Amino acid sequence: MTITPLHHVVLSVTDFERSLAFYRDALGFRKTMESPVVGYEKYLHIPEGSTGRMAMLAADDRLMGMVEIIEWEIPGEIETGPPKRAGDPGVQMLAMEVHDDSLEAIVERWAEMGIELFSPITPVELEGYPRFQTLVVEDPDGLLVELIQLPTQDEVKAFRAAQREKQAAEAK
Repeated sequence: MTITPLHHVVLSVTDFERSLAFYRDALGFRKTMESPVVGYEKYLHIPEGSTGRMAMLAADDRLMGMVEIIEWEIPGEIETGPPKRAGDPGVQMLAMEVHDDSLEAIVERWAEMGIELFSPITPVELEGYPRFQTLVVEDPDGLLVELIQLPTQDEVKAFRAAQREKQAAEAK
């Protein structure tokens, strides 16, 4: 079996329009499809008569890495829990790499939109990898969304070459 990169992730949302606006306006996704959702009862083990409204959102022209949002109408009472946080089993965060923009510029735009950060721009240092920056925001339902500004491939290669040279000099 060959597995491709993640095709899409499905997010259950409490307010379709609010979530669509966040992923479109704050994160830059574009809606590629919208449809009613019917007939998923057996497939998803949900009560008969469950319906929904969905949209597929894409960051670019590829048919990979999309976000699908669904606002469900499920008969009866459904128990929901709080959003996942570090240490909770399950998906706690969506992480997306930012190109052609700075995290600082994004933070400024979000401030104008009234979007509060979950965490400030934070430098991250991992062993064997150049320093990079990240920030975290909550989507309208509290799902953590991380934006990452990674070094270029050339910067990673140069960093690792410098590390190898340093290790060789220390070994002498």
